Amino acid sequence: MSFARVLSLIHTYATWFYAVSFIALLVAAYQVRDARKHTAETIFALEKEFAAARERRACTSLLVVLALLALLTVIEFAVVPSQPTPPLPEPTRTRMVIELPTAVPVTPTPTLTRIPTRPRPTPRTPTATPTASPVPPPPCPQPGVCIVSPPPGQIVKGEVAIQGTATMEGFQFFKVEYGLGEAPERWNSIGDVSRTPVLDGTLALWNATGFPPGVYQLRLTVVDVTGNWAQPYQVQVMVGD
Repeated sequence: MSFARVLSLIHTYATWFYAVSFIALLVAAYQVRDARKHTAETIFALEKEFAAARERRACTSLLVVLALLALLTVIEFAVVPSQPTPPLPEPTRTRMVIELPTAVPVTPTPTLTRIPTRPRPTPRTPTATPTASPVPPPPCPQPGVCIVSPPPGQIVKGEVAIQGTATMEGFQFFKVEYGLGEAPERWNSIGDVSRTPVLDGTLALWNATGFPPGVYQLRLTVVDVTGNWAQPYQVQVMVGD
């Protein structure tokens, strides 16, 4: 079993572990008290020795339970939140194919020939001018991992509100990061990880003041309680002067 799987199980059943530990703590404390009381009340040396041995065993159990409680607390509140996100797979470069426009033959304009009789004008059929239909942006590959604002290619500056959706089955946390360039080699977190899912709301606030103008990438990653994560969503923006 992997280390991430063990951390996920501890995080999922932490409440039960705490309950069992506190019960064991009470039982061990009661045994220590009972052994000391028996030692004080008995007058026989052999019974005092047995009571002292019981007290030592109870004290050992008490220390073990306290150590387990401390270890559980450290894992739950320090180790699990600090687990790094596994490295993301490198995208495969797609070869761009540019299609040349097809030449449209030009229809020759008919020439009017003058004749002695009354000339009759040749009617011309008006040609309809085609209008370009706007192409909507492609939808997010996964509805639960999506950034809708700022849209791709937008020029941003100052404080930018990053809007979208971050949710999935068995949700644990999500984070928003930024990287410099079209293919960043390093990613930086925008704020802390969030342990509350967001549906069509604000994911993070990015203060772009003081950043050098250029191309930046924004990336949203959502992780579940088992340590697995969905395909991150990435959008390219421009930081202006």
